[in-house]
Parts: sequence; structure tokens; C-alpha cells
Amino acid sequence: MATKRTLDTDNTEEQTTSETKTKKAKITLVSSKGSLTKENFDKSNQSSKKVADQIEKPINEKEEKDDRKDDHIMTANTIKIGNNETSTYKYVDTKDKFIEVIKELQEKIKNKQMIAVDCEGVDLSRFGSVTMINIGTQDLVYLIDILKIGNSVFDDGLRSILEDSGLEKLMFDCREDADALLHLHKVKLDGVLDVQILEVNNRIYRNGYTKIRSLKHCLELYVNDDTLLNVKLQGRSSMNMSSNIWEKRPLDENMLKYASVDILGLFKLYDALRTQMGHSVWKAASNRYCDTTRSRNRVYRDGSGILPKGVIL
Repeated sequence: MATKRTLDTDNTEEQTTSETKTKKAKITLVSSKGSLTKENFDKSNQSSKKVADQIEKPINEKEEKDDRKDDHIMTANTIKIGNNETSTYKYVDTKDKFIEVIKELQEKIKNKQMIAVDCEGVDLSRFGSVTMINIGTQDLVYLIDILKIGNSVFDDGLRSILEDSGLEKLMFDCREDADALLHLHKVKLDGVLDVQILEVNNRIYRNGYTKIRSLKHCLELYVNDDTLLNVKLQGRSSMNMSSNIWEKRPLDENMLKYASVDILGLFKLYDALRTQMGHSVWKAASNRYCDTTRSRNRVYRDGSGILPKGVIL
């Protein structure tokens, strides 16, 4: 039994010695591996970062390309302008979209399509701001957001359209539009055919005061359709709640439709009143109307509901 115990002890000692050696070997191996791993850790990190950057870069480039692509895309929105009649408007809020619009407008002008123009802003005059300039034909209106794109629009093609005396433009009460464009943006509006002049011509008091009517009132009198009026009423309701609504972004859909109707309604009103004056007489009167406000000294926005004398001769 003693011998057996001795053998067991010897075996145990041998086993313990062996395990100790194994552990030491493992510790040495782990330490060695740990040292190698630490050396390679930074290299691995750098390599991973490079791979990540290579993956991320195309993704970012793709996102940037997508953003640039979106800058070109204009959504055509349908608007109802009669019982069985629709038209379209496009909201233009980037420079890339605007460049495309100028090309489209030049093509329409080349094809002799009549255009209409209208400005929106806060206290529209030299004392306020021009935030949108809207130009359109009977089938398509471009709502150009000056506030978002910036004044570069004028030198990028808008000035040449607005100042071209040979390019006739339907407007309605162009006085404050002309005043704001000249004194705020150095643009001298020309080539105007003011539909308000057509309306007032047959009821002018040569020796007294002649009240001028709003676009809404004229649409009520001469265009037998409530569709346009309802759009204007919805927009007017929003305007009554906020005096500076034309400076707020994003613009509500009601306001975009309101701005579109101010263009589209002009064509309907023009069709109803176009025989009221000879064309050359109308154009000359419209030119004088443009000058009545922008050419005089003003200390505040003194708008008048009376037709200035000397406009219609």
C-alpha cells in the first residue's frame, strides 16, 4: 500500500509538473499571440476604416447625385379651373429647376404662346419684398420661388423676359409689381397688357373718379365659374391668418393653388374682355399704368383704389 501511495504521489507530482509546463507554454503562447494581435490591431483598424471609407464614399456620392437629381425634378400638379377643365402648375424652388424652366419658357415664347405674369410678396412694393414671380400660359404655370433660389434668377433669364417690350405679358394691376421689381431688383417691367385696364375702360368717368376692381371681383362679374373663386377664397383665408404668409416656407398647397389661379384666371378674364379696347391703345395705357407708381417719390405704401388720371386717354 505504501508503495502504491508513493507511486501515486510520484504520478501526481509528474502530472502537476506536466500541467504546470503546459500552462506556462499556454501562457507564453497566449502572451505571444496577444502581442501579435495588439501589433496587428491598429493595422486591422486602419484597413477596416479604409474599407469602410471606400464603401461609404460611393454611398455618399450616390446620395449627392440623388440630391442633384431631385434638384432637376419638377412635379406637375393638376389644378381644377372649371367644371370640366384642369390646368397644371409647377413649383420651382431650386436653381437647376429654374434653368429648365427658362428653357421651357423660351420655347413657348418662340411658339408665340401668350404668357401672364404675377408677383407675390409681403407688402408688395419698394417697401416690402418679392418672394415669388409666377409666369404661365393657359395650360401651365411656373411658380418661381425667389426667396429660395435667390436673386440670381434675374440674371439667369428672368430679367430679359420681364424687360422685353416686344414680349407681351398679361397682368392685373401691375403698379406695385412694377414698383417692387424696379426699386428692389432693378428690373424695369415692360410689354405689359393690364387686364384691369380693359375692365375699367367702359365705365370710366372722364371728369371724376373711377374705382378699380379686384381680380376676384372681376372674375365674379365676367367669368361664370365658381371653381377659381373657391381656390382664391381658400388662399385668402390663409392670408388673413398671417400677414407675412408669402415669406413662410414651405408654402401651403392652398397658397400654391392661389398663386396659380391668379395667372390662370387672367386668361379667362382676357377672353371675356379682349374686345373692350383696341390693342395698341390698351398697350399704351398699360405702359402708363406701369409708370404711375414706380416713377414717383413715395414715403410709404400708398396704394389707391382709384384709377390714376391720364392712364386711359
